[in-house]
Amino acid sequence: MDEKQMKRYGNLWDKVISWENLVLAARKACRGKRDRGAVQHFEFDLESELFRLQKELESGDYMPGCYRTHWISRPKPRLISAAPYRDRVLHHALMNILEPILDRHFHPDSYACRKEKGTHRAADRVQKLMRGRSYFLQCDIRKYFPSIDHEIMKCEFRRLIKDRKVLNLMDLIVDRSNEQPPVSGYFPGDDLFTPLERRRGLPIGNLTSQWFANWYLNGMDHYITSGLGTGAYVRYCDDFIVFSDSRAELNNVRDAIKKYLSTIRLRLHTGKSFIRPVRAGLTFVGMRIWREHRLLRKSGIKAFKKRVKWMKEAYASGLIGHEEVRQRLVSWIGHSGQTDSARLLCKLSKDWMFQRAALE
Repeated sequence: MDEKQMKRYGNLWDKVISWENLVLAARKACRGKRDRGAVQHFEFDLESELFRLQKELESGDYMPGCYRTHWISRPKPRLISAAPYRDRVLHHALMNILEPILDRHFHPDSYACRKEKGTHRAADRVQKLMRGRSYFLQCDIRKYFPSIDHEIMKCEFRRLIKDRKVLNLMDLIVDRSNEQPPVSGYFPGDDLFTPLERRRGLPIGNLTSQWFANWYLNGMDHYITSGLGTGAYVRYCDDFIVFSDSRAELNNVRDAIKKYLSTIRLRLHTGKSFIRPVRAGLTFVGMRIWREHRLLRKSGIKAFKKRVKWMKEAYASGLIGHEEVRQRLVSWIGHSGQTDSARLLCKLSKDWMFQRAALE
């Protein structure tokens, strides 16, 4: 969307720090996590904790805490960062107010994070576009979360928000991001020291990071569909697809996207950006998708089997309860139900027997 056409929003701060909003944020933050120590400690004296958080925000004394980090290997190596629980409550309070504003200005074919969107709607849209086109360009951004430039991110905030206190809080969350895996690279106009001087990276695992990262690419969405005139387009986070009947057109689109991304200090992942015929099918949002059917990825099925094995062991030893097991299984059933995998689901469910270990 053109900057001149974009409305800027003010008078948001009192809504962010209102008591009703903080209570709602605490309620959202604890969903599915009530058995965790940090959550129980916060909930035990909820009123005092929220009052203290509110006072720190009012006085300007609020300061985010330190992250706990760990690496995961699937689907690829990533550093996961967990903010202290009270910070996560604050993230929910902020996003309660910002989410409807951001959602109003997102491109309609951006599907990550948003209500009434998600992976299944993205897959539906992809399948619909496949039926009318011959080729697709699929792109992935190289080391996306570690590459997000802080100064550019803050400029994106200011295109939409004009409330100074809310902007200061958003800046603070970005500035206090923990160190992310290094990303090297120079862009047009850089001198020798530019990559060392610019702070980069948002922590994977934050609610705010998901929304901020999604907003960072909103300009690209509008550039591809309006600037390049390519309407057959879908994006889920940093994975996006453009459809066309012409390979040559998609080659030109890819070149234009590369140039646009360089202006926000990002690069395409060369090994994951390609043009292929639609009839070959594609992999997107955890599914293998063709024009008339779709299946779960084999790697996803294998990973789920491992999670079930872990859940059995954790349930037997009392680390997780019945409700957490139920939620995890229901979530996966819902996901697999969006594919043509009924026989697979029936086969896998025969192994879902959970028992507590015998007491000594």
